[in-house]
Amino acid sequence: MFRAGSWKRLGMAMLGVAVLVATAGCAQQAVKSDEAVSSAPGARSGGMSPGSMTEAERQRRRAAFRSGMADFENALVYFDFDKSAVRPDMRPVLDAKAKFLLDNPTVKIQVEGHCDERGTVQYNVALGHRRSQSAKDYLVSLGVDASRIDTVSYGKERPVDPRHNELAWSKNRRGKFNVTGGIPAGMN
Repeated sequence: MFRAGSWKRLGMAMLGVAVLVATAGCAQQAVKSDEAVSSAPGARSGGMSPGSMTEAERQRRRAAFRSGMADFENALVYFDFDKSAVRPDMRPVLDAKAKFLLDNPTVKIQVEGHCDERGTVQYNVALGHRRSQSAKDYLVSLGVDASRIDTVSYGKERPVDPRHNELAWSKNRRGKFNVTGGIPAGMN
């Protein structure tokens, strides 16, 4: 029925199929459904390792990170005329920024210092630098690593309100915060 060479080929073919079946199970991605995770023995909420995180949990964490980052970048810190000290009413804004940075230890930022139109270009560049440095120093005092924070001054060159009155000037005396890097994988 079979010749000697046929048995050898059949054995090799069966061995090849066995290897394919064994390795096919290893190639599947370990994304679990919400139902599979919640019904698994010993399953508990929270505390999941990244490898066992459901897609719904990944999406929830990504949305929370994006929302936190938007809040971080959109909340401005305002300064008094000709001053670079952090105002008491701006401390809660900086406290929230520090919390975001401490919760996301890989994120790097840039603090922009801005001024109103009054004063010379050189004076306002220096004042903008002092403002961005003051905000950085406050964040560092709350535990944020200084190497994660860069500062830049735009002086009076980028007004948010171009009008020439106290309301406009008060909007232009600000610190703006931008995320520049270190966004955790899968969060962008």
